[in-house]
Amino acid sequence: MNQILDYNPNKTSGGGSSKSDKIVRVFAVLLAIFAVCLLAGGAYGIYKNNKDNKLQTEAPTQAKITIEQGETTAIIKVSHDKAIEKLIYSWDSGKESSIKGTGESYMESEIPLVAGTHTLMVKVTDVDKVETLYKKEITSANGEDKIYPEVNLEVIEGPKIRITATDETAMDFLTYRWNDGEEIRVDVSEEDNKKIQVDIDILKGKNDLLVVAVDKNNNNTTKSNSYTGVVKPEVVITIAVDKRSADVVCKHENGIKEVRLKINDEVYNIDIGEGNPTEVPFKIEEQYFAEGTNVITVTAISVDDTETEVTEEVIPDEQEQPEEPESPINIDIQNVEDSLEVASQASISTSAGIKEILLYINGEAYVVGLDEENQKEISFEITYDLLNEGDNEVTIKVTDINGEEKEETVTITR
Repeated sequence: MNQILDYNPNKTSGGGSSKSDKIVRVFAVLLAIFAVCLLAGGAYGIYKNNKDNKLQTEAPTQAKITIEQGETTAIIKVSHDKAIEKLIYSWDSGKESSIKGTGESYMESEIPLVAGTHTLMVKVTDVDKVETLYKKEITSANGEDKIYPEVNLEVIEGPKIRITATDETAMDFLTYRWNDGEEIRVDVSEEDNKKIQVDIDILKGKNDLLVVAVDKNNNNTTKSNSYTGVVKPEVVITIAVDKRSADVVCKHENGIKEVRLKINDEVYNIDIGEGNPTEVPFKIEEQYFAEGTNVITVTAISVDDTETEVTEEVIPDEQEQPEEPESPINIDIQNVEDSLEVASQASISTSAGIKEILLYINGEAYVVGLDEENQKEISFEITYDLLNEGDNEVTIKVTDINGEEKEETVTITR
């Protein structure tokens, strides 16, 4: 009999299916645990990042600083939420004083006041190195003088050094010296007791200047500097006796590099020759002078760039006016006293002889007669009957035989 066989290669037994299900369940559990770990790690990262960001955005806390002012001292009070490491203070950004903290979050420090009006600067540092700054302007009449004098050194015309020492309360004196030379002392004046100023010559060559300024409370400031001293050219202008020319000499020990001449409004450059001579002489000839007064200005510039300018005003001598020759005619009119008829007596004399005499009384002309031809002397009277009441203008005009004329005018009162 034929047999029918049931054959299926993919068919498995019941026991094999149960084992496969267990493996799948274990794998699923492991995946779930891994997912939970990933979620936990991500959540912690987010939490930590948010915490760090929060710490970074929060500003560090600052200390609280107050200053209580007394008559001669001030109390600095500091409070904080952290321990205070140190306190530093200074007046007007000057020398700093430091006070170490005690590890507590509060500290006080009493300091002496400074006389006058000054700014107290306070800086507090906590244990995290965070700094807190505070400043306050304080005026005190009874404080100490702890401000040092100020010293200023300025090069001025000369050349010189102007030393200026000032103090907010009162100066006492200053001293200065060149190199290791003698120390010179300058005391403060009664007129301005907060300032000392003195101008001194700069020594020739390179030299060191040392200045010490001392105030009334013995605070002192020292300042030094080096200066190279140079000299100015020497310019000499010699005017000729006739005031029509001049000789000029310019000198400098290191050499002259330029000389300029100005006469009135005209400017000339002087040829100094080759190189930089130490002496430059030249003459201003007569043709450069104008009539009347001349203004001469000579400017010499040395190789050290020092400069000297000298001006001379040349005023010509007044010309003596020739004396007028003595007139050959003499007219003399004299009042007559104690006479009721005669007002004045006129006397005329000539060296050549009189040709004509005219008498004008208030513009009316009279001819005075002569006794003889070419008469050299004559006298005549001016009577009251020729005059008007009050003042009368009387003129006598004389002509001699040579044609010379002379007249004399007087006022006669009747």
